[in-house]
Amino acid sequence: MPFTYNCTRKGVMCLLLWLISGAVYGQTAPGITGKVVNQFTQEPLPFATVYWKAAGFGCMTDNAGIFKLKPSSRPADTLVVRYVGYAVKYLTMQHPYNNTELVLQLEANMNKGVEVKAKLDRGLVWWRQIVAHKAENSPRHYSNYYAELYNKLELDLANFNRKRLANNKLLQPFAFVLDRVDSTSEQKPFLPVFLTESVSDYYAAGTPPRIREEIKALHTSGIKNESVMEYLGGINQKINTYNNYMLIFKREFISPVSENGDRYYHYKGLDTIQLNGQSYFHLAFTPKREGENLFSGDCWVNSHSWALLKISLSVSGTVDINFVKRLDIIQEFAQLNEKDWVVTKDKFVVELAPLGREKTTFIGRKTTQYQQIRVNAPDIASKVMANKKAEEVLIADTALTAGKEYMSQHRPEALTKNELHAITLVDTLKSMPAFTRLSNTFTFLVDGHIKLGKVEIGPWYKWISRNRIEGMRLRFDLGTTPEFSRNLRLFGYLAYGSKDKALKGKMAVAYEMPKTGWSFASWYKDDLDNNQRGFNGEEVSLDNIFGALVRRHGIPQKFIRQREFKLLAMKKIAGTFSIQGAVSHSAYTTFDPLPSHKMFLRQGEERNNLVNMEMELNLRYAPGEKEIHTFRKIRRIRGQQPVLELNYALAPSGILDSRYSYQKVNVSLMQQVQLPNWGQLSYMVYGGKIFGDRLPFMLLRMHPGNETYYYNKQSFSLMNKYEFFSDQYAGINIEHHFDRKLLNLLPFMRRTGVRQFWNVKTVVGSMSASNRSFNHIEFSDYGMRSLKGNVYTEVGTGIDNIFKFFRVDAVWRLYPNSKNVSHTGNFGLFGSLRLQF
Repeated sequence: MPFTYNCTRKGVMCLLLWLISGAVYGQTAPGITGKVVNQFTQEPLPFATVYWKAAGFGCMTDNAGIFKLKPSSRPADTLVVRYVGYAVKYLTMQHPYNNTELVLQLEANMNKGVEVKAKLDRGLVWWRQIVAHKAENSPRHYSNYYAELYNKLELDLANFNRKRLANNKLLQPFAFVLDRVDSTSEQKPFLPVFLTESVSDYYAAGTPPRIREEIKALHTSGIKNESVMEYLGGINQKINTYNNYMLIFKREFISPVSENGDRYYHYKGLDTIQLNGQSYFHLAFTPKREGENLFSGDCWVNSHSWALLKISLSVSGTVDINFVKRLDIIQEFAQLNEKDWVVTKDKFVVELAPLGREKTTFIGRKTTQYQQIRVNAPDIASKVMANKKAEEVLIADTALTAGKEYMSQHRPEALTKNELHAITLVDTLKSMPAFTRLSNTFTFLVDGHIKLGKVEIGPWYKWISRNRIEGMRLRFDLGTTPEFSRNLRLFGYLAYGSKDKALKGKMAVAYEMPKTGWSFASWYKDDLDNNQRGFNGEEVSLDNIFGALVRRHGIPQKFIRQREFKLLAMKKIAGTFSIQGAVSHSAYTTFDPLPSHKMFLRQGEERNNLVNMEMELNLRYAPGEKEIHTFRKIRRIRGQQPVLELNYALAPSGILDSRYSYQKVNVSLMQQVQLPNWGQLSYMVYGGKIFGDRLPFMLLRMHPGNETYYYNKQSFSLMNKYEFFSDQYAGINIEHHFDRKLLNLLPFMRRTGVRQFWNVKTVVGSMSASNRSFNHIEFSDYGMRSLKGNVYTEVGTGIDNIFKFFRVDAVWRLYPNSKNVSHTGNFGLFGSLRLQF
């Protein structure tokens, strides 16, 4: 307790007693210990200034953000914490101090730039030195590399109304979860909901690098999908702040240590500190202009080698990433030997606000720590040579079973109370029937399926639709779930039309052999062709309740009924190469206004359909492509490398009543290319030829048309379905997204978030005289046509990311319309819905 003296006489003696008591109290009263961290990332802030406002003395935090400060000489004083780029924090304290270690959270000030008054600030000089020494300091210049990686991924729920959640009847069974809300920050509490950890051996060698990661321990809750678990390792954590450009959520950012950084950033040299006998410069940087994809932050630079020791990058919600409210990247380095610097820690923290900036948000935190680092060792290269593909992730059979025990012994830092709550929450919720019901309801609304144990029904949006042939169409789908089998799936549907009073349907089976790369499928389908066909067999179905809403008026619907039996087998080799074989037997029946199938029958032949049998071989080479396997489909995530696909088909006549003999060859090459500072370009080049005479139009190459107002990247927007056919063809599709590069030149457009693009689709094709004559090309009532060696082209432009979801395309057709076909003209506006960052 502080002492109080009543000094009425002998002022000198009174002053002496006061000084003695103050000295005694200074020796016995406890000091202040604590840690200064970033409020958003919880990352320590090294070399922050902490001092007593009234007493007038203080200290700096160490490189781990920790400080120890003597007690103030005043009974009550204010503790002040300062760090560049952050709001100053004031904390009033009184004797006696609480011995509990303080955790002082500073809020980054994203809106204030660094004011540069001098014509040549020393920060600009430091930046130039960093750039001049990038080649020797960047951690990518060694021939091979090994590290043991510890990865930690946490998901938190933030910015929510606790009282409203507690009073929500739907969520009352989960009220116990609110007891786990973090209370260290009363203004911005958050709820830890998920955490996973992994430890792996990471190898890289060669140019371009071949990467191998062996996950030896994995501690997670609620995730059993192996293709998803691969992403929990370190192979996808590729942050290199030395690069001129960095891709974040597929959006391009300019690094503050870019060779052209002075065009985009203000630099400010702050101070110099001594650490382990070496000097380090403290450099801050902020964007010169608002609305561009740039960072605010600071870094510590070695004064001798000009290598980065630590860099912190922050972006706010004003940049060109949808739903991102805040994002921080922290990267730490260490000197491995006299010339090599290596990354020792990566941290990526993002706050997503899909419901709005003031609504409930989600905070994801990914931390990677690198230990036992080795470079330029012969055994590393030999280890990578065992790869079957350029990037390979292997999960040990014991990774999950031994994960929890292994983590407790090898975890580089203890889990916090919040993290311990998060690691058990998902498993706790999944054991509750109320959570299962809530999860199934959400799945039904979003995914469309209702799970009933080992079977599921849906999707609901295909239950009812309407078209010209069937009238009201009713459909019922049924399939198995992973509870029946994770590798075997049975599914199918029945459909009935009120107008044609005909029953249609499909029965299918799919099987995937675990860890072999083999998968098999077979189906029998008897239904109308109700799809919008695209390139390489990609199709968009209109068999749903929304199909009639987006159809273009004035163009009659055209249908072929197809009865198809198909067997398919596929083998993936080395993850990048796949070979697929298929055998199909089909029967076709056409409806007006398409030419009748009877005109293709032989003289005197009475049949209700055309029969064809085809054998197909497809080869696909996709380096850099990753896959996420779900129970119903495979979602491909394309990389920056080209994807090559070759297709060959053979149709023998006379087998199973097949009437036609031909061969087909088709080849395509597609790629997405990042154009530094100018967005992304995607292209597809394709071509093919059909060797065969007197083939009906459904066996020729139908160039994909679009008869809806919904934009389809896989078709020609102003070409009708079944309008153009070829037996030899070549084409190219190009689309260039330059994001906001041009729109940012207009100040009033910078805050809109809309993005701009242009595209062109063009194809040249022709048809042999025998096929033209056999199909009565350009003489039928419908007016099917051949390109006759001419070029069909569509050019377009538009704006994307309208209200974060919508895209509008303006398309021009550069080819004359047929007088016999209903068209909507040579110009059209199309809309589409896209979920993107």
